[in-house]
Amino acid sequence: MKRWSKWIAAVLFFLICVSPATPTGSSEIYKWTDQNGNVVFSDTPPPPGVKGEIREFREDRTERPKAEGYSPKPKSEAIHEARPYKEIGVIMYMTAWCPYCDKARNYLRSLNVNLIEYNVEQDKSKKEEMLSKSGGSKGVPLIDIEGIIIKGYNPDAIKTAVERRRNS
Repeated sequence: MKRWSKWIAAVLFFLICVSPATPTGSSEIYKWTDQNGNVVFSDTPPPPGVKGEIREFREDRTERPKAEGYSPKPKSEAIHEARPYKEIGVIMYMTAWCPYCDKARNYLRSLNVNLIEYNVEQDKSKKEEMLSKSGGSKGVPLIDIEGIIIKGYNPDAIKTAVERRRNS
């Protein structure tokens, strides 16, 4: 019996040591375009038949070294100024009981964007609108940042989408 328990312990140790895992402090986000032309960011893969890409977001905020020879352009050479945050239109589909909706609301308000919220339990037409934008997904929050769709609360994806719209 002792021989079997040692063998089982060795196999379990081996499986734990070689099991695939995401690097500490990072997560995968999938990006694809839905049938309505909306860009979707999600932590779940795109629906079957839809081509998407995987992006990795790091949780750590450490300063990364600049590429050799990199020098930022002076503002006078900038092609255009970034739009103010308050001009960025954001629609959030939410429910009153959802804690992630509260987190997303607070984060979006901290960015000072033009936020419009729709409670999908109170307004059935907005629920249908949300289902159309999400490709049928019923999860909240669903955030639409001027056509960039983000499922769930992901501050990195939200910030990236807001900055993309500011600079477009």
